[in-house]
Amino acid sequence: MAAILNLLSNEVSDDIVIGIGSGSTVEMLLRELGRLVKEKNLCIIVIPSSYRSHMLAIAEGLRTASLYEYSKLDLTIDSFDECDEENNAIKGGGAALTREKVIAHAAERVVYVADYSKMKRVLSMPVPLEVLPFAMPHVKNAVKRLGGELKLRYGTGKFGPVFSDNGNMIADADFGELKDPPRLEVELKRIAGVVEDGIFANVCHATYVGQQDGRVKRIEWK
Repeated sequence: MAAILNLLSNEVSDDIVIGIGSGSTVEMLLRELGRLVKEKNLCIIVIPSSYRSHMLAIAEGLRTASLYEYSKLDLTIDSFDECDEENNAIKGGGAALTREKVIAHAAERVVYVADYSKMKRVLSMPVPLEVLPFAMPHVKNAVKRLGGELKLRYGTGKFGPVFSDNGNMIADADFGELKDPPRLEVELKRIAGVVEDGIFANVCHATYVGQQDGRVKRIEWK
């Protein structure tokens, strides 16, 4: 929570358009952002990256819009599943990776907030992929040729596979430790049928990391 408050204090100002990611950390941030907007009477427009973030933003009294109305964002705030020491992150645990990558690249500045446990020396978790349902068998073979193993993601709250808000399947590609995340990001995107992959290489400008002792470490990447 300290990292969230620190980020909001340093990054959010009046009269800006903010892209908002998805996930449990971002949900906590949205609640605090809603409180801040009410307390300081700020004029802020939020572009959510998922239906869930959209509904929560509305519930918190935040004004929402779309990229059709604001194609250039002042700021995008998000979190990640893992991040290494070279500003390479893996995202997509919440199945919103494609829209999250879009709002990241549409923003002038991108900031992440996360717990210290998500900072890694080397990325090693499976890489989420958003895949056209028709292409899943081909994508599985292509990932295998790259040295990975692709597994279709299944939901815990319902039977069957997980689908993104875009109507595509979510799968996870396990490569073990990632030796060259930027290169793998490009290789995965070249596979026909892959809509997007969950590697975010050198996208973020600053990361606010909540430390074990309660302090906040801010990493300025660029």
